[in-house]
Amino acid sequence: MTDLEGPKRIRALDRGLSVVEHLSNSGLSTLADLRAATGLSNATLLRNLATLQDRGWVRRNIVEGHYELAHSLGEVLGANARAHPLAEIAAPILLEMKGRQLGFPSDLCALIGPGKMEIVESTRIRGPMAPGRTSLGIRPSMLRSAHGRAFLAFSSREVRDFHVQIIRLQDLKENRPWVEAARLDEELEKTRQRGYGLRDADYFLHYAFDPGPDISAIAVPILSRSGIHGTLSILWLREDTTLQEVLALDSLNDMRKAASRIGAAMDKHGIKAPVFATTG
Repeated sequence: MTDLEGPKRIRALDRGLSVVEHLSNSGLSTLADLRAATGLSNATLLRNLATLQDRGWVRRNIVEGHYELAHSLGEVLGANARAHPLAEIAAPILLEMKGRQLGFPSDLCALIGPGKMEIVESTRIRGPMAPGRTSLGIRPSMLRSAHGRAFLAFSSREVRDFHVQIIRLQDLKENRPWVEAARLDEELEKTRQRGYGLRDADYFLHYAFDPGPDISAIAVPILSRSGIHGTLSILWLREDTTLQEVLALDSLNDMRKAASRIGAAMDKHGIKAPVFATTG
């Protein structure tokens, strides 16, 4: 008996597995990427992707509509191709935020390494605040961005000192005024008193990492029982809206509630806050 004479193959399963294999090898992919890699039609791909999403194998990110393997698959199919757990768990909560209905989108930022944060999800989908390119993968300054300041201000002294020391060793010119004086400590104390991180006034103007519109932002920490996972921001066009107008719309309370829900969900799923500092 040859292989071809064995049990009948299930073509539908084969199609689904070809999608999974591509996502495992390539990570974030568009429908066009999948069509080119698998040779399947859009209609067939959409049916397979919908089934895989229903079963928790695949997720579709908010900001681009790209597909990736779900983090819940564990280590089996390749950790580097999986969704960031914070992005996967927070996405439904981001879509429910009241600020989004008012025209204030959000960015979700995760700690990814010593002295490094990265935007892993965003609701800047369309409209005037949509950046010229996707915000995913952008790494905001830990010293000058709303995200970085919110993270450092609400971290423990040990964690904060660890990340600041890493940044100091990088010796970037724009960071020197912050790491060589008490200026950072003063700003972080103001951040704790306010309850949110506020972007340095000229951060986007002079050190823009995105070619999109001139926007302002505030950010709050995402805390769980195990520590701080990252930060959540809301954004608005600087020329159209002031910080006071944003706060008057109860946006800060909306952010805090969303961040609290995300932190609780991380606890529920047993996902601990990242730790890079050496303790003891």
